[in-house]
Amino acid sequence: MTNVEPISGEPAADHGMPELGGRTAARQAARRGGGGKRGRRWIKITSITLGLTLVAGCGAAYLYYQHLNDNILSGSKNLSDAKGARTAPNAAGQTPLNILLIGTDTRGSAADVALGGSAGDAGRAGLADVQMLLHISADRSNASMISIPRDTLVDIPTCHSEDGKTTYPARKHAMINEALPNGGPGCVVGTWIKLTGLEIDHYMMVDFAGVVSMADAVGGVPVCVNMNLYDRYQPGIGGTGLKLPKGTTYIKGEQALQWLRTRDAWGDDIGRTKAQHLYLSAMVRQLKKNGSLADPGQLMSLAEAATKSIAVDKPIADIKKLYDLGNDLRSVPTERTTSLTVPVDAAKSDPDRLELVQPDTNQIWKMLLADTPIDGKSVKGGGASGGASPDASASPSPSGTVAAAPAREVAKGNVSITVQNASGATARATEIKDALIEAGFTKATAIGGGGSQESTVLTYGSGQSSQAQAIANALNLPSSALKESGSEKTLSLVIGTDWTSGAGYPDSGGTSAGGSAPTKLPKSVESTSADDDKTCMTVNPQGHIYTY
Repeated sequence: MTNVEPISGEPAADHGMPELGGRTAARQAARRGGGGKRGRRWIKITSITLGLTLVAGCGAAYLYYQHLNDNILSGSKNLSDAKGARTAPNAAGQTPLNILLIGTDTRGSAADVALGGSAGDAGRAGLADVQMLLHISADRSNASMISIPRDTLVDIPTCHSEDGKTTYPARKHAMINEALPNGGPGCVVGTWIKLTGLEIDHYMMVDFAGVVSMADAVGGVPVCVNMNLYDRYQPGIGGTGLKLPKGTTYIKGEQALQWLRTRDAWGDDIGRTKAQHLYLSAMVRQLKKNGSLADPGQLMSLAEAATKSIAVDKPIADIKKLYDLGNDLRSVPTERTTSLTVPVDAAKSDPDRLELVQPDTNQIWKMLLADTPIDGKSVKGGGASGGASPDASASPSPSGTVAAAPAREVAKGNVSITVQNASGATARATEIKDALIEAGFTKATAIGGGGSQESTVLTYGSGQSSQAQAIANALNLPSSALKESGSEKTLSLVIGTDWTSGAGYPDSGGTSAGGSAPTKLPKSVESTSADDDKTCMTVNPQGHIYTY
């Protein structure tokens, strides 16, 4: 029999052998009493073992946490000089979240090449074919997903590369999906800021392979078509190869990607964005139906899939921060999550492209800036969920116009501002100075030396945001006109050639400063709720689309 060495001077175990006299009695007494040195020894050993196990477990968890973080790509949020407006906080100090969701057709990996076309595309810069602004209300009671079709013509601002070494000049009337090659997602964000006048808090970009892997991780997403569908692929013409029977099908893998890319089956790009909304709403329902992915294996699969395929702005390039963002969205009831596409029409300059319908589109931006629920339902306690409540603590504003800080918080008579004329029109500085004085800004002064410039700019120093917002509201200025510059003590307004007449900046959206924020969507907009699981996409059987 093998001898067992004593531990720390304790006597060896008896291994069932008979023992003599008092020694045996003492051991029996110790056993009966549940104590003694031997009992304490095993407690000590057990404690050490459990401690080591916990430490090892924590170490493994930490390493996995770091592994997921290392999967995530990140970049600068805004690679342009565009600046947007933030909604004033509500009574609880909360503000809305604006997150830009970007889907790209980049072929940057072998998986993307396999899913998206020929290997010759591998070096091509991706296009942002899916763009949605996710607006989560300040009180997290409602959310909206606003899409713009990829062929819509917009103005892309000057952008620069992530390393700052390359500058991409501004482009007018370019397709919105062409902003991505101008430096990356940070230029897409800048384009949306310029377009909407809203500050974008974060971006999230996912590629082709990511759509496939995430659909697999949640076990499939239910979608519906009103008839049998075969989006037959034809070289040089198009088609995704998507094949679905009439009714509801749970799609995942490559089929999910085909659904998001299909266009002609629905008739046009507007139909595609509707199909994308239907898919995302169904995925939200699936996540909630699955009990927030209580299955550890499923949760890990989704975490791997998401982190390997997502790119975000640097401040949220961390699993914990992304999880917190997810909680913000998860707290929004499904029935209060609304999807819509901005109203568009064939562009006058190119019938094969789209242009925004005004003033309807600007009405949507105003609602978001005022944090007015898109679904038209009131928030508990009345009023909008953010800073634009009925007491007018934040005045409504036209497209891209700053939501002004409450008038009671700004002592207008103490705000010093100089006004210069760079518009080429006569006496513009004096006219605007007089308008400011009439509005209560009695320290406004007109000075010379404005020169000539295209855009009107209001420059303000650090800590002067409230004063700048109050002035912007008084003059109906768009947020793109505001520029923060260091520690300036006196605000400076330079009137450009874009504003040659009138005491208020010309509004392409309709509502002047001091009016009422819109409370309803324009009639041209069709919206859907994420809890609608009965909607089926209507198949367009024309062209190369075949039913079977």
